[in-house]
Amino acid sequence: MLLPAAALACGSLLALNLTHLSLPLWATLAVLGLALRKPAGTCLAFLSLGVLAAVLRLDLPEKPFQGIDLDRPVEAVVRVSGHWIPDRDEDGGWSSSARLLRVIQDRQVAEPPIDLILRLPGLEDPPYYGTTLRVKGHITRSAGFANRAAVPPGPWRLRVKSRLLIDLEAPPGRVAHLSGSLRRRMDRAYRAAGPESEADHQGKALARALVLGDASGLPLPWKRGLRVTGIYHLMSVSGVHVAFVAGAVWLLAGWLPRSVRLLLMLSAIALYLLLVGPLPPLVRSAVMGLLAVLALLAERPPSALNGLAWAVILLVLESPGIVQQLSFQLTVSATAGLLLLTPSLARRWHPFLPLWLSGSLAASVAAQLATIPWALPRFYNLSLLAPLLNLVAVPWTGLVLGFSLVWTAIALICPGLAGFLLPVLDLLAAPFSWPANLRPEPWLTFPLLLSPWAAWALATGLGLLLFVRPRRLLARCGVLTAGLLCTGACLWNPIAAGRDRGPELAMLDVGQGDSILLRDGGRAILVDGGGWDSGDLGGRVLLPALLAEGVRKLDAVVMTHPDQDHCGGLIDIAGYLPVSEVWMGPGWESEDCVERLTGLPGIRTRILSKGDEVTLGRWRLTVLHPESDEHRGTNERSLVLRAQVFGRSFLLTGDIESWAEMRLVSCCERQVRVDVLKVAHHGSKTSSSESFLDASRPRLALISAGVNNLYHHPSPVVLDRLWDHDVRILRTNRHGMVLIRIEKGGRLQIETPGTPRDAK
Repeated sequence: MLLPAAALACGSLLALNLTHLSLPLWATLAVLGLALRKPAGTCLAFLSLGVLAAVLRLDLPEKPFQGIDLDRPVEAVVRVSGHWIPDRDEDGGWSSSARLLRVIQDRQVAEPPIDLILRLPGLEDPPYYGTTLRVKGHITRSAGFANRAAVPPGPWRLRVKSRLLIDLEAPPGRVAHLSGSLRRRMDRAYRAAGPESEADHQGKALARALVLGDASGLPLPWKRGLRVTGIYHLMSVSGVHVAFVAGAVWLLAGWLPRSVRLLLMLSAIALYLLLVGPLPPLVRSAVMGLLAVLALLAERPPSALNGLAWAVILLVLESPGIVQQLSFQLTVSATAGLLLLTPSLARRWHPFLPLWLSGSLAASVAAQLATIPWALPRFYNLSLLAPLLNLVAVPWTGLVLGFSLVWTAIALICPGLAGFLLPVLDLLAAPFSWPANLRPEPWLTFPLLLSPWAAWALATGLGLLLFVRPRRLLARCGVLTAGLLCTGACLWNPIAAGRDRGPELAMLDVGQGDSILLRDGGRAILVDGGGWDSGDLGGRVLLPALLAEGVRKLDAVVMTHPDQDHCGGLIDIAGYLPVSEVWMGPGWESEDCVERLTGLPGIRTRILSKGDEVTLGRWRLTVLHPESDEHRGTNERSLVLRAQVFGRSFLLTGDIESWAEMRLVSCCERQVRVDVLKVAHHGSKTSSSESFLDASRPRLALISAGVNNLYHHPSPVVLDRLWDHDVRILRTNRHGMVLIRIEKGGRLQIETPGTPRDAK
């Protein structure tokens, strides 16, 4: 059943990426495939069935919000399709996945069959899982990031400002009500069992991640370190958890007849699925576990591959859009790799390694190889040591998971005792913080930007090198050559890119923030890095943007001032690429963002003030502001750099406002005059005064601002001033990333390699 199941999933994925679909054509292909009565015909029939399931279940390829103005509030009917996760911001609230059933605005009604994230305010318990709600709120979606390596828009979100805007449309079914009740009881037990996790004491947050699949409470540096080292998959609730639950029931019920014990195992797996919710990895594992137990009850030998196939078929038929979810892709491919590739690799390595080591290492390598086509284009990291690290990390995670399950049971019965045991849980959780303290050196993680097709080719090349060994010498040499060529072709361009490029300045699209790359050949610095209050901008936006420009390490990151939209991304990117130094102005040492930035492992700090000069390849950088003893507000103390190369000059102004601009005009009028001006404070009307523009006289102005940002940057007043001074304007919210190449004669080549877009 594995090939037909794969064909079914491919059919749904194909339908979701086609702009035109013909139902009669695919129905005819399905009938013809069944009529062939051969394996190829069966696969064709299942491929067509996958297309038809996606079309009929999702009403493809209609536009989801045709006729709806998303700039205005809407009335929406949604069904809660996941368990609630508490928001960990200052305002509190709850978030859950939900199915959008209907949208109403004025007289327009749309029924877009999409999944979104529903966010409700308040600390009181949210509605039960499975409840259908009628709510009033705003449907939004991040615009994506238009760098050379474009980042697609984020998930749809529905935000409700008040519980008064929520009405019950329909209660949950009995099974959903039971699932919601179990989860609510579990959430209350966790809250009652001692203090919440903070700093280095993350035992409760880790237990929640391992037992319930909710890793939102873990610190971002922990997640980043686990992702860089290739062991973040340990935070996924999957087969290990099902095996633990089923095994515990089997052992505890050892005095009962075999059939009764198997039935209890079935009940335990189903109960655990109700508790955690319909996460794709857990559903896949639960279906495989249930089928294995049913096979044993029927006294039939269980088939893991057929179990995987039926799990895929049931998941895709229930929700065809699941094929686009990364968690589904990773859990299915990893399991297939374990079942199909591990035995062959273990047999090959057994003569050279002990049996236990050859099997464990083969399983780790097989799973990583099978997930490369999905994980590498999304996470941009190939962890070379992951197979070896898994040999230690997987057993330790199993130990912590076992204790976490016991601790969770104690929390349900006696929260006070669970709180007393929290220090033990914190101690067991401590090793998961160790990867966050490692520098992202090439021997640990290899940053790599590949397209999905190139990632498939790389996995194919590595598979040829590892698995294919023909008996004939000539055929073996041909296979090895093909594997080397395939692997080398995929790796050569990303590794060699950018080495021979001359001086460049790139204003990266980081949304509402600043980030400017200065580079010359293999030398590069990043001036500011944008930043989010929550989430990993470095891994999602900065890392692919820098890799697309051929930057694999940074000589320095420059923090103009410690606001989150300038400093936060620098911390993020330092977890993925080697950074040698941090440059910043004086007086920021006590700021929270600065402490986290300068506390990163192996990074030196350099304090710059007015008059300092530094070089980067052929770039010469002069600090114009602030003074070493400056004590004004945060924005006014932004580091201001004048960058020169080949007779061309650029002024990088951070977020300075009118006072700092006047001071620059009075003290450094000649140095302020430049060819290209990075407009201060995202084009705010508090900056870019008439006198400053008269003194700088730029030919080109660069503005970094987010699409439809809440601050309405850039200000129309500033745009009018720039137009009055005959300055050409390029802005990230209209043009995406802006790249300026400087040739030896001083000629500027300007590119906007990001995805073009229309924005307000």
